[in-house]
Amino acid sequence: MAQKILDQGRTQGTISQEYDDDESISHLPRCQVDASWVKDSAFVGGGCVFDIEPGIHTYGSFGIDQVLSPLHAEFNILLCAMKTALQLGFSTMSFESDCLQLVKLINDEEAWPIVASERNEFDHLHTLFIDFSISFIARKHNVRADLLAKGASSQKSLFSHVNSVIPSWLASNANPFILN
Repeated sequence: MAQKILDQGRTQGTISQEYDDDESISHLPRCQVDASWVKDSAFVGGGCVFDIEPGIHTYGSFGIDQVLSPLHAEFNILLCAMKTALQLGFSTMSFESDCLQLVKLINDEEAWPIVASERNEFDHLHTLFIDFSISFIARKHNVRADLLAKGASSQKSLFSHVNSVIPSWLASNANPFILN
């Protein structure tokens, strides 16, 4: 089951939710995102994988200041990925997250005061895309972004790394990058 909402504003964006694990329709370019949040840590780790064309990937990992909750972490990493996509020159992107709550929050356009700041930034960034979508994917399909997020979290620092090369601190875990 997929639900789509068309944005009639400045952009022709689509925000969608995908619930069926077996039905994985991927549009390129796409960006899979994930966050790694630990309650007593000073930092949150984030990862994103841009699949630009078949066989062409760009990997992003981020260390950001600790946030209030896992939902805040997921939202902030999505914002990092959106900014990165724009900096890389993409005005069209299909984002995928394994955080169903985040996808529903964006899709339903409900006012959640606790994430109002993130929502305002999202609304602004969203207008900069010509075509935008976000959909839910199962965790088993988000392994690469998950590894980047956990690896970024283990760095325990503020940083941003975007490159077509897998970060050296993840070299021992490279096999999932080939399979996914």
